[in-house]
Amino acid sequence: MHEVSKPTIEQAQKHAQQSIEHSKKIQELAKSLETNDQIEPEEKERIKAFAETMHEHAQQFQDLVDRLTEDPSTELYSEAITEHIKVNEAHIKAIEEFQKIQQEA
Repeated sequence: MHEVSKPTIEQAQKHAQQSIEHSKKIQELAKSLETNDQIEPEEKERIKAFAETMHEHAQQFQDLVDRLTEDPSTELYSEAITEHIKVNEAHIKAIEEFQKIQQEA
């Protein structure tokens, strides 16, 4: 069975922490938009939903990376990376939605 190296796990831990931090910033952005009357409620809800999705995947990514210290299998690492990809996809969608709002303003 192949194992993931300790430096790779450490790098994944850093990325997981950054993903958590970024997801919190997107959640803060979504929250700050709640009081803006110039933004349609549907747009606010979409950004909020992407922020929540991003945070859920970031937390799952963090949980999987934490498990890598006990089980450094490539299978578990692959699951973690899949969650990281989902974090990034949700982040991109949230930013795209925010950019649409900015262009309309």
